Amino acid sequence: MSFYEGKLTEKTEGTLDNFGLHDKIEIYNREFHVHTGALLENQKIISEVFERGMFLISRDHRIALRSETQQIDYDFLNSETEQFHQSVIEELEALYQIKEKLDRYRHAKSHYYLGILFLRRNLFEEAVHQFTTSIDQDNNFMRAYMGLGISYLKSRQFSTAMATFQKALSMSEKYPDFLNYHGLAHLFLNEYDNAINLFKEAIRLNPNYVEAQFNLGVALYKSALEGVKDPQAVAVPARVSIYLKQVRDLKKYRIPHWRKSFNQLLELLKDNNHEMIIPQLEQFQLRLVDLMGHQEKIYEFYLRFLFGGIDLSLPTINKYERYFIDTNSEHNHYPDYWNDLGTFNLIKSRSLYQKAMEELEKALSLAPEFEDAKHNLKMTKSHEKGFLILLRAILK
Repeated sequence: MSFYEGKLTEKTEGTLDNFGLHDKIEIYNREFHVHTGALLENQKIISEVFERGMFLISRDHRIALRSETQQIDYDFLNSETEQFHQSVIEELEALYQIKEKLDRYRHAKSHYYLGILFLRRNLFEEAVHQFTTSIDQDNNFMRAYMGLGISYLKSRQFSTAMATFQKALSMSEKYPDFLNYHGLAHLFLNEYDNAINLFKEAIRLNPNYVEAQFNLGVALYKSALEGVKDPQAVAVPARVSIYLKQVRDLKKYRIPHWRKSFNQLLELLKDNNHEMIIPQLEQFQLRLVDLMGHQEKIYEFYLRFLFGGIDLSLPTINKYERYFIDTNSEHNHYPDYWNDLGTFNLIKSRSLYQKAMEELEKALSLAPEFEDAKHNLKMTKSHEKGFLILLRAILK
């Protein structure tokens, strides 16, 4: 019995031009809808995942559709859209396959990685379970406490989030990100003094922490509105807009959908309509909360290799390579970058190892008495198990 029940594919209409696809995916007692289509004017394919009508995530894939002298190749577009649609479905299914297999193991780091993947998809119930399991297996795993607190924060369970951050802070050093997220939990509970103090401490430790500067501005703004007789007499503090712009200028937010969100909020801040501004600010603050987002695809790759249930094919491995290689040399002075890249190449080498055995077997199928091929295949097979044991030992 498969862990998911099946899927329904149908064409859809709307903003996704000409090639709208829809799949309903049932996993355990969860039902997800995946919509994918080509946006011709933007030259990209976009896929969106929903559950019970609630938006979870979107993925996009840029494609070169036309030049000045060429017509759109609709066969190519159709093929690319279908392939991307299926890759988003496979990515979602793979998470639950990993979860099913990982439940039988005690490996705190892998549960933490899987928690991040669920968190990044706004699947908070699953994220909480994975981070809690990680903590149960390693009670001193501070990053798992961080993930658990963020999961509660983003799912708007603010009291539980605050208690989680408080426990983590009592067990470790005061890192700026811990303080910032702990401050947010207090802020959403209208505990302004505690929130302001935590944001200020985060900024003291890291003066360039512009997200904390922005959150401090919001806390001062909401505090000024508390109990005031005439809210219209309170202006939005300039620091809210100033630091919102500085957050917008960070490299990770220099992409179209983030730019649009920042600019819409900045326009809203120009008016003193507090009833409209406050909910939008709160929603935006929660959107900015993140945990190791830049490592997401790396963690996904490791977990699919270790617990995905089937060997990753060489084409699948090649698709992940770009997440390990920093072409702009931004991270290549960090030892973690080279460690991750070396581990990736070891995994890729195993896939090439298996490909080599297939080619040796093909040689013997054509010439059964080919002694060199016999010898090479025998030697290669004798080391296959050891290679796999080495990789699993490195990753675990």
